Amino acid sequence: MDLRKIHDISLKWKLLIPFLFLSFVGTTTLILLGLNTQRKIIENQEQKKLFDYYQAFSDQVEDREKSALSLAYQVAKSPLVQEAFARKDTRALIDLLLPSYEILNDKFDVKQFHFHTKPATSFLRLHRMYQSGEAMASFRHTITKVEETGQGIAGLERGTTGFGVRGVVPVFYQDEVIGTFEIGYSVERPFLDSLKRRYDMDLALLIPIHGTGGFYTLTASSASLQISSDEICGRVFRTQNPEILISPPDATGLALFLGPLKDFYGKSIGVVEISVDRSATLAELAENRIEMFAVMVAALLLSSIVIVWVVTVFLRPVRDIVVAAREIAAGERVRGISVPGRDEIGTLASSLNDMLESLNRARQEIQEYCITLEERVEARTQELVEEKEKYEALVENAPLVVYRIEPDGTTVYVNRVVEEILGYTPTEVIADRQFWTRIAHPEDQQKVAKQLRACLAEGREFLLEYRGNRRDGREVFLLNHAIPLTDREGRVQAVDGIMVDVSERKRLQEQIIQTEELKTLSNVSARLAHEIRNPLTSAGGFARRLLQEMDPKDAQRSKVEIIVKEVGRLEHILKMILSYIRPVTLEFSDVDLNKLLQEVISDSEDKCGSQGIRLDLQLDEELPFIRADRSHLRNALETILKNACSHMPEQSCLRVSTTYNGAAVVQLCYPALHVADDDTDHFFYPFVSDKLGEADLQLPLTKVVIHKHGGVIDITRDEHDQVVITITFSSVGHTPDA
Repeated sequence: MDLRKIHDISLKWKLLIPFLFLSFVGTTTLILLGLNTQRKIIENQEQKKLFDYYQAFSDQVEDREKSALSLAYQVAKSPLVQEAFARKDTRALIDLLLPSYEILNDKFDVKQFHFHTKPATSFLRLHRMYQSGEAMASFRHTITKVEETGQGIAGLERGTTGFGVRGVVPVFYQDEVIGTFEIGYSVERPFLDSLKRRYDMDLALLIPIHGTGGFYTLTASSASLQISSDEICGRVFRTQNPEILISPPDATGLALFLGPLKDFYGKSIGVVEISVDRSATLAELAENRIEMFAVMVAALLLSSIVIVWVVTVFLRPVRDIVVAAREIAAGERVRGISVPGRDEIGTLASSLNDMLESLNRARQEIQEYCITLEERVEARTQELVEEKEKYEALVENAPLVVYRIEPDGTTVYVNRVVEEILGYTPTEVIADRQFWTRIAHPEDQQKVAKQLRACLAEGREFLLEYRGNRRDGREVFLLNHAIPLTDREGRVQAVDGIMVDVSERKRLQEQIIQTEELKTLSNVSARLAHEIRNPLTSAGGFARRLLQEMDPKDAQRSKVEIIVKEVGRLEHILKMILSYIRPVTLEFSDVDLNKLLQEVISDSEDKCGSQGIRLDLQLDEELPFIRADRSHLRNALETILKNACSHMPEQSCLRVSTTYNGAAVVQLCYPALHVADDDTDHFFYPFVSDKLGEADLQLPLTKVVIHKHGGVIDITRDEHDQVVITITFSSVGHTPDA
């Protein structure tokens, strides 16, 4: 899109377009926020309603539990029932209770009248008189609990005849529990249908299928089956936390509530699914959306009319000011512009009036200037002479070579700075036509001569950085910039140039480039190390797991052991690389090197003592403080000390000493096992070792830290073939007593 076309449109449209756009965005946003808020309010009401339905279901179940327990106690406390049960007289119990059972079954949905003998054995079912004698201790936990406690229990439980609300109470005879009696209510479809008629909802009781993670519908109201997924049902079953689904993908016209179904222990035995039809709510939301969008269109039309009117009124004085400005530019207006007010437009009109006054004054001044022009020319000439003298003084004292060359190559002027930079006097330069080419480095003379010829003959700009030779033979880097002066026909009349010694800048530039190269190399190394670590870790993990799972007698085990060993070695090397390239930032302060060594040795005594290593500490009391980062230097010294202990034979001696000879010197001397001359050459980069400890991995970083402190570290062997590590710090401060 061409932005210039946007800039060229009138101010009217520049104002109308953003205001109309903001009006549209604001109105649309408010409408959408209103619709979203309304939807959330309705969904919150639906969620509360669903929770109330679940509470109503739970209350109905609890009422049945209390009723079952109350009826069971009434039967169990009857002396006639107790005596007949004690005699195990089934006929007497049937005669006593069957009429009551039939009435309760017919009128109040009571499904079970059941006597049990100890231990939890069915004795008599009035609802199934043909079935008795089975042991129920394995699945009827309410019976066993009542037998243990002698207290009645009520709750949801599955029995031989199905699932229901059961109230179980003890039956006493002569102060002794002779068994238990149970009354059970149904919680199947008739119970759910009664709740549906009362609350206009559908219910389903979902029971988990053992070992599959799925659920089946135990019972449901007339139009309800399992709607929710087994995953959601399983989550509610496990956590006992209800979940509410508003218009789920598989049932967009419904609102669902899933709550836990608990037994008398409070343990989940299933899930209650409650569903409510949302069609009326969705229709109401759709109608509200239409109304809100109609309001939005009306609001947009009204706001557009108001915006157009405001912009038109606002731009009217602007148009008047534009007309006046054109008249002023054409010199056709000498009177001021009427100021409409004190706002920005009024300020603009006032500014134009000020400009008109300035133009009138300037016109008058020009007329006066023409009268005194000769006097002004003389004064200006004198000023030019003075400026020329200042310019010549400036050229002579500028810290760069200023010169002029004729088209034939003759130097007609050069300032005296040429002697400071190149060692030649201005007289010598002017006498030598080939001077500017001759002083160039032999390898650069050809390109200098070529560009200088092009500048003198063709009028091309000369700009080149090249090496030059001073009179004393020293090499300098020069930046030469010359511009040709041409006449109207384009012929070169002379060439003016400057030359600057850029040797120092060149040195700094090369140093910066080298620093950036090292930084880039460090970043690439870090990235490469990280990229290698991921597959290497995976390969190592799989190889170790494979080795653990292989039979010790497997013929391939030795090969896998080699893989594990080599991968471990690569992992150690990679750790060392990452340690070496990690950036280190130091915060310097005065550090007592003797005290720091004592702390390091104190922390390392356990490791040295476990190997029977003796420490010989010889500290120079006159050793001054050094400038160092205490934390990083402590870690570096601790790494060197631990590395020494790990390579020393048992019952040997480690000597640590400090001296001062103009610099602070720390020296460690110790016998080392299996350390060859090549190992001392690569002491801080032990990549080839098969047994790298934690101290070995920190050695590269240790050397970096020592060097960043301005220190020098040297590894040698003495006449007894002991390893001698010498660390020299040149940055020292005051002594500890100062």
